[in-house]
Amino acid sequence: AINAEAKTVTLTLSTAVTSGQSVTVAYADPTTGNDANAIQDAAGNDATSFAATAVTNNTPAPADTTAPALIITGDSRPKVTGDQLVLSFSDTGNLDADLAHKPANGAFTVLVNGVANAVTNVTVDSQAKTVTLTLTTAVTSNQTVTVAYADPTTGNDANAIQDAAGNDATSFAATAVTNNTPAP
Repeated sequence: AINAEAKTVTLTLSTAVTSGQSVTVAYADPTTGNDANAIQDAAGNDATSFAATAVTNNTPAPADTTAPALIITGDSRPKVTGDQLVLSFSDTGNLDADLAHKPANGAFTVLVNGVANAVTNVTVDSQAKTVTLTLTTAVTSNQTVTVAYADPTTGNDANAIQDAAGNDATSFAATAVTNNTPAP
């Protein structure tokens, strides 16, 4: 499409460009003379051919609609050392570490040998994608630990484990925690 007033030529591509893709454009004037099937000005002067030229890709990245997910296997599975229980999450972006948005201490249920151990503080590390729970009582090396989390509502909440886009992590039932507390 040609817009004479704006002096632009808009090309419609057979496949849409996505964000992050590299784009170039080249133009070949059909002949060396002035011809009707070329890009030209009102006087009939053809635009000259040009080689592949970089194009600024302004295609926006797709909106993040994927919630962070608790990692339950490998080196990033839930682990506790003393009174610090660390939960790691997978997500395309960072977690939301805004102190006004952190989940409530009571959103977590930590059981040590089947007995509740209340959470006294929740800390979110956005770039590491971790949530660290401080427990009322330090765990000893031989104790079995589980953790569960209850997202406040089924929608996206201000006070929940969430990514920077506001997608809430889903609730999870009692999940085994690796006890890294050293023996005395």
